[in-house]
Amino acid sequence: MEIRDDVLHPLHEEPLSRREFSKSAVATIAALTTLSAVVEACATLPTAESIHGEVTPAELSRRAELSGVEWAMWRDIAHLARLAPTPHNTQPFRIRPVDPHTAEIVALSERFLPDEDHGNRYVASAFGIFAATTEVAAATLGVRVRILAADPIDVAGLHRASAPTTLGTVTIVGDKGPSSDARLLDLRRTSRIPYLDRLVDADVWTALRAIGESRGHRLLEYNAPDVVDATLKLNVDALIDNLGLDREREEIRHWYRTGPTPQFGDGLWERPLNQSAFEIRAAFGSPGLFHLPIIRQLAAHRYLNTQHGTRHIVLLCGAFATWLELVEAGRALFDIWIEMARYGVYMQPMGSMLTNPAYAARIAQRFGVTDCWLVMRAGYSDLPPRAPRLESILL
Repeated sequence: MEIRDDVLHPLHEEPLSRREFSKSAVATIAALTTLSAVVEACATLPTAESIHGEVTPAELSRRAELSGVEWAMWRDIAHLARLAPTPHNTQPFRIRPVDPHTAEIVALSERFLPDEDHGNRYVASAFGIFAATTEVAAATLGVRVRILAADPIDVAGLHRASAPTTLGTVTIVGDKGPSSDARLLDLRRTSRIPYLDRLVDADVWTALRAIGESRGHRLLEYNAPDVVDATLKLNVDALIDNLGLDREREEIRHWYRTGPTPQFGDGLWERPLNQSAFEIRAAFGSPGLFHLPIIRQLAAHRYLNTQHGTRHIVLLCGAFATWLELVEAGRALFDIWIEMARYGVYMQPMGSMLTNPAYAARIAQRFGVTDCWLVMRAGYSDLPPRAPRLESILL
């Protein structure tokens, strides 16, 4: 596939003139004098506790009901299924047991991201990930389940639902020999730390491509240093520019957390993010600072250092529009991701380039594709910190 040289460079690498640099330096100094106050003003980001409402008497009654012995298998399945990755770790899916052999998978609309995730496509595709995770969870416990996605589903309107929306049903259909893949559900993590600066074995990519093709999707892998470097820089530009989008920024602010990572929780915590509390607070407290050239360059340099050692850029391409296409895309991603864990390969999705239409167009032009729905960096790394999960996802 031809890689377009005319779109190789990111948007903001133009050299500054001396006059522009001087003007920027003055503006930067002025901005920095107020930065500590700005950061202090936004020092209180939401915590896992602050976004969870008080438990109602009905919820307490339901929890007591689900503690019964007849629901033990659903408790065990849900305990593993909660490890499924979701956009910004919002964890919108719940397992709602109907009887000891049947449950519904429902979505909570308040945990969607409609301003950033236009049309709810990425959260909807995460249902496919969750369904596949639930199947693996059940298999490790020695049972077979059948999951049927509800159809039709108004994907674009999911966030407007006033009550939990049933997206599918899970039925326990029999026993099977226990699988040993439970460990892969924990090993499968997003790695935002530096990678080990070595190429992933070619036979791994062959296996991963075959998995994607079995689900009707194409996995495209690139390891030329100029392609990798240019894509990482483009991603940084997208991250910084997206901070200037007020509605999107305020929506995801709700999911950023600072402080020690708890055992149970949701959202994006500083250690798994590999970002400091100062950086997170500054980004949300004064996003305009990052559009000043000097600060932009410093921030980009800092972020790129966290991605040192990256040798691979990977694209996933295929149908990503209708409800059932989104479910299948999520299943494809899960199958690829869990196989990566089997081989000791990690990845980091770079969604900011595709939720922003301008950057999505650049990716399409850059790689000569029209149906790319995920860009990621991939490679070998040390074991990254695990993002927390809610203690229970039973409803």
